[in-house]
Amino acid sequence: MLKTTLLIAASACFISACAQFGPDSPGTAGAAITTRPACPTPAQMEQPELVGRWQADMPGQRGPVVLDLKPHPEWDGTVKGFIHRPGFSAVVVGDVHQGRVTLEESRDGTRVSGNWDGEVVPGSCARQIRGEWTDEADRPFAFTLRKLP
Repeated sequence: MLKTTLLIAASACFISACAQFGPDSPGTAGAAITTRPACPTPAQMEQPELVGRWQADMPGQRGPVVLDLKPHPEWDGTVKGFIHRPGFSAVVVGDVHQGRVTLEESRDGTRVSGNWDGEVVPGSCARQIRGEWTDEADRPFAFTLRKLP
């Protein structure tokens, strides 16, 4: 009886550890399993929430302005994609850290032609970002990014 109880207790600990860390956790064969909050706060927003299609509302700029962001193929935790403006597209790279989003866009893939600096809007479930976009001439324009379904 004591052996059975010890085996059950050991199994429960093992199952609990597997559930907590998953089969792909560090120390096992593969990457860690992470679950993202259903409605992340600004501080919880990370690269997975930044990935996707965003519509930009930019008073004083011709629209529509749409950003398509994907995981960066070389830099973990960052994004790379395109911004589509009337008449042209540009490359965009950036990241999010504790609710602050920074993106750089480049029309030629070499020089920075615009900087995005914004904050995730509290209560938006990481689906809205407000801030300032600065063009090549350092002219600032307010923006609101809204994640599209």
